[in-house]
Amino acid sequence: MKFSVVIPVYNRTDTLRTAIESVLCQTFKDYEIIVVDDGSDLSVAKCLKPYMSLINYIRHDKNLGVSAARNTGIRAAKGEYIAFLDSDDVWLPTKLQKHSDIFQKGWMFCFSDEYWFKTDRFVNQTEKHAKYGGQIFSQILDMCRISPSSASMHRNIFLTCGFFDSNMRVCEDYDLWLRIAAKHHIHFIQEKLIIRRAVTDDQLSKNIMFIESIRLVSLARLVRCKKLSLSQKRAAMTEINRKYSIVQSGIKRF
Repeated sequence: MKFSVVIPVYNRTDTLRTAIESVLCQTFKDYEIIVVDDGSDLSVAKCLKPYMSLINYIRHDKNLGVSAARNTGIRAAKGEYIAFLDSDDVWLPTKLQKHSDIFQKGWMFCFSDEYWFKTDRFVNQTEKHAKYGGQIFSQILDMCRISPSSASMHRNIFLTCGFFDSNMRVCEDYDLWLRIAAKHHIHFIQEKLIIRRAVTDDQLSKNIMFIESIRLVSLARLVRCKKLSLSQKRAAMTEINRKYSIVQSGIKRF
């Protein structure tokens, strides 16, 4: 099996069906679908009933967070490559085929561009959300530039770079992508192959000081692990100082 598609979900039924359907409609068919129910109420299992023969359904007894849910899916995966899909996003039909083509060339990690859909309309990405390929460690220190739903990777990456940090409820993707980018070249497919949907207004993501404080802790931990090259460490320290200033200025306003 080539791909294991990991879909974490917690109490979301309004978009879960379309997420799964977008996998079933892929032109590339060598995959399995793993849905990890992170301690939802019974509505999720009920929603999934028509798909049970088509998916591997795993349920946590209690809510452990998206990091733990993704990690459960990774450990259960049988595919050579792991692809993630958030339960509120959808893939376009050629997503897995285009990623498979990249892996045929020897890459270990790739991600693609995306459409953004917010509430009831498509919105344009700004220049500050630019995406990059290659040795991108220094270019993704400021923010998370890789959406989980757009990314797929060889399963061996988790052996060398670790899993999602199950203690992190936010910025867990930023944390893992930095660890991966410190070791691997990243291939960016400059084609929009997913629709990233924001169907609710996430106030947490708007709290810049809070988000930057979480990223600051993640960066400090990465520097302390002493696995970065000298140039990577210098770039990380520069970003640590910038984030520290943002957090401190926010604290002074309170």
